Amino acid sequence: MPRETVFEILRNERRRHVLRYLKAHDGDSVAFEDLVEYVAARENDLAVEEITATQRKRTYAGLTQTHLPMLEERGVINYDLETGRVELTARARRVEFYLEPVPESRIPWSYYFLGLSLVCVAALAMEALAFPPFDSIPVAVLLGLIVLAFLISSAVYVRQTDRNRLGADLDEE
Repeated sequence: MPRETVFEILRNERRRHVLRYLKAHDGDSVAFEDLVEYVAARENDLAVEEITATQRKRTYAGLTQTHLPMLEERGVINYDLETGRVELTARARRVEFYLEPVPESRIPWSYYFLGLSLVCVAALAMEALAFPPFDSIPVAVLLGLIVLAFLISSAVYVRQTDRNRLGADLDEE
């Protein structure tokens, strides 16, 4: 899927709500009415029980006229009008890749791992050239510390990536 298509899909908050809701249901199809209620509640920052008929109707119209046809045309969802069921396709996984937000206060993980690799290479080089204090550290201990640093970093990365997956925020509700 071209990156421009992914960005077109994710540009609209309503479509992002749809994708999160569907993803949270692990690929199972969901009732269109349940999807409408979820999106209306999210857009109005209300509980599903608190949304009005007008809010529900506005969301219903937007989803049926614009957003679901667009997502289906791009191959991200299947929407069966007869059964009133909506589901993600396998192609939706390509969209999920672009949802890893990088807050301004953090560096991207790719740069973090590159920096960690460079620090580890520098430490090994200083140990090989017998620079203090690396000359007194056994190579096995230094390699163990390097592996531990990558293990911890990878575990943190996996945890944060799981939080950013489509539908992860619904698990907390």
